[in-house]
Amino acid sequence: MTIPFDRLRRALEEEQFRLREELARLDARAPEGIGYHDHMADDATDVMDQTTRAALRRHLEIRLQEVEAALRRMEEGTYGICVMCGRPIDIARLKAIPFAALCLECQSKRER
Repeated sequence: MTIPFDRLRRALEEEQFRLREELARLDARAPEGIGYHDHMADDATDVMDQTTRAALRRHLEIRLQEVEAALRRMEEGTYGICVMCGRPIDIARLKAIPFAALCLECQSKRER
């Protein structure tokens, strides 16, 4: 079965755009700073929000890197090939996770 590269490329490009937009929105909503409140609980809330925002930013950045790496693999002609073992990645996996770099077996090994 041939891999529907056009559809997967479109999905990856749309995800890349979405992630960049989300990162930009996250940056636009960043607070000025901590320590400008009269109450310590307000400062604590700001710290928690800042920590949550930083974790979300890191997650979005990692996902964007995965998407961009998948687009590079498409350009290089290695998309759909497991980067660990060199075997083809199942089409169902690529349809579900277009940025997948590992076959299911190698992904399972990595998670153990």
